[in-house]
Amino acid sequence: MPEELREAARVDGCTEWGVYRHVVLPLLRPVTLSALIILGHISLKVFDLIVAVSGKQIITDVPAVFMWVAVFDSNDPAKGATIASYIVLSVAIFVIPYLIWSVRKERRS
Repeated sequence: MPEELREAARVDGCTEWGVYRHVVLPLLRPVTLSALIILGHISLKVFDLIVAVSGKQIITDVPAVFMWVAVFDSNDPAKGATIASYIVLSVAIFVIPYLIWSVRKERRS
């Protein structure tokens, strides 16, 4: 983050909170959104690592493990499908706004 941008905002009369709100956070938005999407994707893919390491002694609680237990151990595919739908919706909450923002940014350029 260039110090010149912060100093320019301070010269214009921004408080320290205003500098972060109007200068720093908007400049970090693309990086933050990308990190959230990548970390969300990795957290959903961690299921295969958990199962490969622990086998049937699954002690880590992640949504994909709950789905696995509901479908295969409890014989409740409807509950597993519901959990899977919630996983997809939780990812879509972050991905869809990011995609809309990216497309609008490309159209402006």
